[in-house]
Amino acid sequence: MNKIPVILDTDPGVDDALAIMLALSSPELDVLGLCTVSGNVPLDVGTRNALGLLAFLGRVDVPVFVGADRPLQRDPVFATEVHGAGGMGRVILPVSTADAQEDAVGFLVETLSARSGELVVIAVGPLTNLALAEQREPGVLKKAKQVIVMG
Repeated sequence: MNKIPVILDTDPGVDDALAIMLALSSPELDVLGLCTVSGNVPLDVGTRNALGLLAFLGRVDVPVFVGADRPLQRDPVFATEVHGAGGMGRVILPVSTADAQEDAVGFLVETLSARSGELVVIAVGPLTNLALAEQREPGVLKKAKQVIVMG
């Protein structure tokens, strides 16, 4: 069976952690990378959560790319009352030895362009990274096989 190549765009709180775990355990999906974005928690917290979750799952082979640290047109609003200050409720994830890479928007643009018509983008957080990718290269999201949005 050919696996579907996917990029997860995420703001890792509790809900996105479940989405990441499901995607990584799916025999149908090949997760090429996680792009983090400010949303449920501040960007640095979400990025740390993504890295910690991957370490916990033994999947440090999946790269994490740091994305937008704020919405395009308003001040950030976080959901700490739902996800806790650390974004993962009472769960304490291991500290990852892996580092996140810069420029989630660049990763989206480059990967979609290189694999036009093949990739599925799954956005389970705010769409800021996707909007910035479109600003950087208009029409780039049309190169995705599919864009799936939680909303």
